[in-house]
Amino acid sequence: SHLRNKASLEHGSAYLSQHLDTIFQHYLSPLVILPRLPEHTKKIAMLLKEKKRLQESSLLGSIQTLEDFLPTQQLEKIKILKNIEKQLPPSLRTKLDKKDQKLLQEFLQPEALKPFQVSDLPPLVLQKFTEKNQSIGKMILVEPPLERQALLQDASRLHHFIKDLRETADAVEPQTPIAGTLAITSDMIQHITRDGPRATLFAFLAVVLLVIVLFRNFKTIGLILFSLFLGVLWLAGIILGCNLKINFLNFIALPITFGIGVDYGVNIFQRYRENDKKNQKGDIVEVLEHTGGAVGLSSFCTMVGYLSLLIAGNQGFVSFGLLAILGELTCVIAATVVLPAYLVKKQEK
Repeated sequence: SHLRNKASLEHGSAYLSQHLDTIFQHYLSPLVILPRLPEHTKKIAMLLKEKKRLQESSLLGSIQTLEDFLPTQQLEKIKILKNIEKQLPPSLRTKLDKKDQKLLQEFLQPEALKPFQVSDLPPLVLQKFTEKNQSIGKMILVEPPLERQALLQDASRLHHFIKDLRETADAVEPQTPIAGTLAITSDMIQHITRDGPRATLFAFLAVVLLVIVLFRNFKTIGLILFSLFLGVLWLAGIILGCNLKINFLNFIALPITFGIGVDYGVNIFQRYRENDKKNQKGDIVEVLEHTGGAVGLSSFCTMVGYLSLLIAGNQGFVSFGLLAILGELTCVIAATVVLPAYLVKKQEK
């Protein structure tokens, strides 16, 4: 809900879906469990219904299979109805009150005395349980209760819920597919939680390795990485202090910040080192007058590009743009203010 289009939240599908849930009184995007064998459908559904019965605060609401829409013990019931029909000839039925006559007419009509087949179900019900290959009846539809939907916005609860569903289904048929918005969301969160830090760390180590290979001087490497470390540390402080959420879109801003951020420190210090070689004494103020402006202009142009994302309708792009701008600011300030200040202080000593 924090990543989708603003217009959708204000007057589009996200806004309307809240009212649809209230009108229909059930979750309109159920999870679908897809056993490969029809005989496993009933077993999985029974296990889930038992779990729901045993857990007072269960996130399992409705658990439906096609069999739930078919009457049970049909032949026995039809036999009883035929018995009633024999014992109540038309002469006796006329003596009953109108309410009982109406019931008899309903239960003893010809259609009621025939077994009810899957094909007799309404098209809307059949469509819900029909797969793309036209096989019918293997699917299990699972919906969380409306009053507990808010709990599923908690990532750990959602993961536990989906994991529990998969373990229950796999106990009957290993690797049973489970489809649906909630399952996809849970998987995305898990992948970002696992792969996001890995990708970010890899990008950071790649930048550090590149600096080491290019400069091969401990002092130079230390000062350049000091600028980058400080910019990244400030960015992390802003993210934690302002409670900015990392998601599958904006986490990409972190590796980008490492790559662009180190560039500013490299340009400033490389110019300072060249001046130091020529004049035997580097002047950081002169470096800022000549190279600082180019670094600042480069950073400003990059930030203008990111600023355009802040007016996007998609809030995922907005979160990416905001994080990228903050990374730009922290890294350029570290390279053009803190690093020069350190070099000036060092010269004075």
